[in-house]
Amino acid sequence: MKDKTAALVIIILCIISVLVGIINSSKFAVNKASGKYTDKRSGLGSLFTNKVALITLEGAISASTTSSDFISKSNSAAGVLKSIKKAIDDKTVKAVVLRINSPGGTPAMSQEIFNSLLALRAKKPVVISMADVAASGAYYIAAAGDRIFADASTITGSVGVIMHSFNVQDLMAQKLGIKSLVIKSGKYKDIASPYRETTADEKAMLQGIISETYNQFISDIILGRVNRKDNYPILKTDLTVLNLKKYSDGRIMTGSTAQKLGFVDKIGDGYEAQDAAKKMAKFKFGLISENIPVVSYNSPSGLSELILNLSEKAFSAQDLFTKTIPARVKHPNQPLFLWE
Repeated sequence: MKDKTAALVIIILCIISVLVGIINSSKFAVNKASGKYTDKRSGLGSLFTNKVALITLEGAISASTTSSDFISKSNSAAGVLKSIKKAIDDKTVKAVVLRINSPGGTPAMSQEIFNSLLALRAKKPVVISMADVAASGAYYIAAAGDRIFADASTITGSVGVIMHSFNVQDLMAQKLGIKSLVIKSGKYKDIASPYRETTADEKAMLQGIISETYNQFISDIILGRVNRKDNYPILKTDLTVLNLKKYSDGRIMTGSTAQKLGFVDKIGDGYEAQDAAKKMAKFKFGLISENIPVVSYNSPSGLSELILNLSEKAFSAQDLFTKTIPARVKHPNQPLFLWE
């Protein structure tokens, strides 16, 4: 009952925050260190203004949610996918900057975001800005951008696929005296079961899935990055198929190394990526001001941000244990584009 009451209160406060956002349509935030202005408006004023959309992706890439996500986390993979699809048809969005801080995640969700970014790129410029980590599935997504910016110490790369499984047979039988009984319709129905050894033919089957998924990874990087063609006046660093295959063995690399090898276009922070997006938007669409605002497209601001923070704190206790579990443990027996 208390949870329902808390949820109702938060929803009401969110509705109020939306109304306040509509009224308050002229908020700008300035970064003192760079002197650059970012349009933080969440009301009608920003809806009808040409803009560069700033979309932020945080954390492991997965379609799964937790109990606290009844107010959808806008910077989760699902929230980012929704924002990208919205930006495709939003005529006021003239370019997109996708800021990524993620170790990767599940193949299917990574592929969905990648494909949506390609669709977006066909209509307007897309610039990727890597933060602390943009590895594995996060690099998969980044490959769909027109340009990739990274900090010199960003951890990226880790191009590859991994699957984790556990074998607790001895623990269950010898230590606890518990034996597993499995009744199945086919010999592969309990493949990768933690209660028995995996057979040689099962390992071969799983390796085949890993290899197929890895080939999809490589093919899409070639499609999105190696074969990209544009004449935007922003530095482009070419990635060759030879370098891609040579260094796609799961290894991680810094942003500096990635730039030298062609995996990243330029070393630069988030604001430099925004500046590049502005120039690319002006180049593509022509009659656009050089001071076109950068709008936080999937992150709440003002009162909405306050309400979201309060809601996360209200439910953080029940999700604390879940948040500490590594992504590879959350997705056992499943191929992953992940570095942890």
